[in-house]
Amino acid sequence: MALSKKKKILIAVAGLIVVAVGVKVVFGGNKTPVGMMVSTSFVEKQDVEEVLKLKAVLEGTENTEVVSKLHYEVKELLVKEGDKVKKGQLLAVLDSSDLTKQISLSKGEQALLEMQQKELLEERQVDYDKAKEDYDSIKALFDIKAASQSELDAAKRKLDNISSENGVAILTASEKQTLENTKRRVSIQAETLQDCKICSMIDGTVTRVNTKVGRFADETEDDKPMFVIENIDKLQMKVLVNETDIAKILLGQKVEITADILGGEIVEGVVSRISPTGESKDSNSTERVIPVYIEVVGTNEKLIAGITAKATIHIAKAEQTLTVPYEAVSELEDGATVVYVVNEDNTIHIVPVTIGLETDLLIQIQEGELTEGQQIVLNPSLGLTEGMTVIPQ
Repeated sequence: MALSKKKKILIAVAGLIVVAVGVKVVFGGNKTPVGMMVSTSFVEKQDVEEVLKLKAVLEGTENTEVVSKLHYEVKELLVKEGDKVKKGQLLAVLDSSDLTKQISLSKGEQALLEMQQKELLEERQVDYDKAKEDYDSIKALFDIKAASQSELDAAKRKLDNISSENGVAILTASEKQTLENTKRRVSIQAETLQDCKICSMIDGTVTRVNTKVGRFADETEDDKPMFVIENIDKLQMKVLVNETDIAKILLGQKVEITADILGGEIVEGVVSRISPTGESKDSNSTERVIPVYIEVVGTNEKLIAGITAKATIHIAKAEQTLTVPYEAVSELEDGATVVYVVNEDNTIHIVPVTIGLETDLLIQIQEGELTEGQQIVLNPSLGLTEGMTVIPQ
């Protein structure tokens, strides 16, 4: 497991400080002991648990924002914040009186157009039948050389100029489009009329109402949705996990949830969903994070949607395992992870290790030639080399 970028930076800075101190000791007064001063600690066996602590706002496991693009006034407001609603329940009604008049006019126009086109087709059929009869007569005369080619061509043009299909009169493309446009206008107006009834799309609780009677539906307070509906019977947190930590998160992991509103009480949670894609942490950051959803187990009457809560995700734990302080582990330029051991003769022995669980203070040693009680260097200098003599502090 590689060390974090933060850890590498801390090591580098601390290393410069230790080098400076060591130089002072070596080249100081006449009685200065030979060797570089180093801060040390010891390898210990103890229980260790890695956790990830994150903050987020509690929200319903299902929520929806109800909006309207219609520039119609709110005529009736049928719910208030805190009301429980069912999917499809009416929340508000918009003033559709003008729209109703428009629909009536449009339907009248459609009916009139359909009647006119029906009459047109009847007349066109009569014209077609007459033109066909004339053509057939002239064709018969032409066949016996009793009519000229120009007469036959003229009869054919007259017949072809009448819109028909298999002997039946039909509407022209333009006429069909005119009727289609009228029907479509009526259909759109009917849909708009239906949209004047603002309904909930889910079962839940009305947590926000940002409109009022007399206000236009598309002009809400601060451009917020007209209503926010949440299923707050089940709460969740959407936490943002860093790329370097996401591999540690698994579905079903236990989570401890705390909040100021709970006092010292701890509520159980569980990792319920891990987003398949990452996103920017915020608009001003290049850091990438992955949304992870934590569901509150059971119910707690103190917890409410909209408050900030803290989540402690339990990654893994190990009992009576070898550990070293966080500051004792370094990563070399070649990528090797090492610990600097101080031998009994105060010389340095560099030990490659494989690390496991990490906490704010400790790192688990999974592999490496370390034993309990060994003295190790904290914040080792980059100048420390194998066999170098040091002065432990």
